Amino acid sequence: MSAIEYRRRASLSHEGEALWRAHCDKLEYFGPSGVLISTLRYRNVRRIRLNFSPARAQDTRFIMEVTGLRSRRMISNTHLAESGQLEDRSEVFFPFVRQVVSGVWKENPDAEFVAGEPPAVYWLLLGVNAAVLLALMALVLSLPVLPRNEALAALLKAGLMVFSLGLMLSWAIHARPRRLRSRRDLEHVLAARSD
Repeated sequence: MSAIEYRRRASLSHEGEALWRAHCDKLEYFGPSGVLISTLRYRNVRRIRLNFSPARAQDTRFIMEVTGLRSRRMISNTHLAESGQLEDRSEVFFPFVRQVVSGVWKENPDAEFVAGEPPAVYWLLLGVNAAVLLALMALVLSLPVLPRNEALAALLKAGLMVFSLGLMLSWAIHARPRRLRSRRDLEHVLAARSD
C-alpha cells in the first residue's frame, strides 16, 4: 500500500505547509522546508485519540492525537491558507487517519484507541454545559409575556429550550470518552462531523 500524504499549515507563524506521510508501518513528519523532522513507527504508538472538536472559527475541526513512547502529536483537518482563511481538508485528512489507525492496529494491537475528549475534560465541560443550559432555561422561563401572546411565547420558549438541549446532547454523545474496537467504530467517529 502506498503512503498517504496530508499537508497543512497550522498557523501564520509557519512559512509553509508541513507534510505528514502515513506509510503502512510508520508516520513521518516533514517541516515546511521539506526536511524530515520525525518518524514514528506504529509499533511504538501507545495511544490514538480521535475527536470531532469544533472551535471558534473552526466549526468542522477534527483532531487525531498520536502518542508514542516519547512524543505526542496532534493533527487537525483544518489548514490555514495564505489568505488567513481556514480550510477544511477532511477529504484528504480522513483517508490519512484511516491509514494511520490501520497501520497501528496491524503493528501494535496493544495500543489504546479512543475517541472523544479526555475523561477529566469531558466531565468538567459536561458540568459547565449543564449549568449554562439550566441558567439559559431559567432566563427564558423568566422572560415576560405580553398579554394575548401567551401561546406564541410558550411555543418560542419551548423551541429555544428544546434546540439548546439538542445541541448539548449532540455534543455530549459525540465528545464522550470511549474505546474504538473496530473499523465500524472508527467510521462512526469519522462520521460525527456530518451528523
